[in-house]
Amino acid sequence: FGAMAGELARTLQGLDQFRQVSRDLTRGTLTGGVFTAAAYGLMVLLLIAELGAFLRVTYQTNIVMDQNHEELMQVNFDITMFDLPCKYLKLLVYDKWGEQKMNATELFHYLPVDHTGEGMGVAYTPEEIKVLEQTDVMTDVTETEKKDLEADWSSSSDGFHHTDFDKAVTYHEYTMVNFFAEWCVYCRKFSTIWNEVAQKMSDTMRFKDADGRDGTVHFMKMNCVDFSDTCSKAGVPAFPSMRLYKRDGTFEVFQGKRTIDNIIQFVTTNVRNSHMITARHHAVFNEGCQVRGTLHMPRVPGHFHMNAEAHGDVSVNPAYTNVSHRVNHLSFGDQRARYFAERAGVPAEFIENINPLDGRTFVTERFHEAPQHYLKVVSTSVEGHKGVFYQVTHTDRLRKLGRDGTAKMGAPQARVVYDLSPMSVVIRAKHKRWYEFLTSLFAILGGTYTVLELTSGAVDTVGSVVKEALGKAN
Repeated sequence: FGAMAGELARTLQGLDQFRQVSRDLTRGTLTGGVFTAAAYGLMVLLLIAELGAFLRVTYQTNIVMDQNHEELMQVNFDITMFDLPCKYLKLLVYDKWGEQKMNATELFHYLPVDHTGEGMGVAYTPEEIKVLEQTDVMTDVTETEKKDLEADWSSSSDGFHHTDFDKAVTYHEYTMVNFFAEWCVYCRKFSTIWNEVAQKMSDTMRFKDADGRDGTVHFMKMNCVDFSDTCSKAGVPAFPSMRLYKRDGTFEVFQGKRTIDNIIQFVTTNVRNSHMITARHHAVFNEGCQVRGTLHMPRVPGHFHMNAEAHGDVSVNPAYTNVSHRVNHLSFGDQRARYFAERAGVPAEFIENINPLDGRTFVTERFHEAPQHYLKVVSTSVEGHKGVFYQVTHTDRLRKLGRDGTAKMGAPQARVVYDLSPMSVVIRAKHKRWYEFLTSLFAILGGTYTVLELTSGAVDTVGSVVKEALGKAN
């Protein structure tokens, strides 16, 4: 046995491709020691980094055609309406192919909530609605519409769009209008005085009203020849006639001598005796409503919305209801999908898309507006795990509705529109294989050692050459 072992040892020595040079034939150098220490330290760091990469799990996604053949999809929601009591709240669900009314209490839970905690809601007065409507119109106009509203109605061919006289005279807080006819001799005589007083006062001179607020007066001319129907509708009896219009549409007629001082006195007196109607959007009711529940909808595009309806013998004006709301929770599929995804190790960037609207608030500041949400729902699965969860992308807009006050055109609705993607996302966990780890590790460590060894030899060689050159020089 000993002879066989010796023969095996000699055979292996003959195969040795890593022959060592005798230590007596080598010498250690300071440079070599420095580079050796650096090599050992760098290889330790690279070993730790490569080991971490081997133990780390990465994820890759594949996009495939959706293979989910479930007929129904679950929708989970919890939404707080800030200024719409539960007794007036109506929730309707639609799919793409028909209507499903599901407003029974066994499907949804309605919980009254206090929306402000500061005070009771107060109904809008007709004056407040008119002022707020006019303010909304004023802030909605484009630059072109603003120029049309502020222009004189001196000619039907002046390039401006003169279509709404009532809107023009109520666009400003106060508007002084000069109704004239081109054939009128007195109108032609008065035109010089009007132009002078308009240049001096229009939108520049400030006046105080009965409440001490500062304001200006806009001056405008109305040609009752080109716009005879408008003047007839306004009931203008003679020319020239002057009226001071207020934003609520009422007016005062100038009846004095047509001089600059008298016109200034007329405007000053009437503005000073006027109370500007001020209003702001506020809560109408003293409570809101939290509605939550679960829907089982066909897996087709659809939407659900919330709006006001009459209750008992009490009717509300749906056109002026406030559908501002907070989304406490909105998701598709199993309510525990987020928990299951976290347990499966799904990356955070995917989990965040399960319920991206949670905790977000959507507020309307004016009448005839409603927040609307558009959701793209994507079926997602994790390879090696059963079941699916749904990722959701979200966009929203503030929809402006008709101002005719009808329930069909003017009723704001908090609407959630969803569409299902025909594609599905498959998440696959990717681990580094052990042989890939070893190959990479040996390549990195061997390469690092070799590079530093060559660098050390090069430094020694350069140092020796320099020393020899210096020695010969001396």
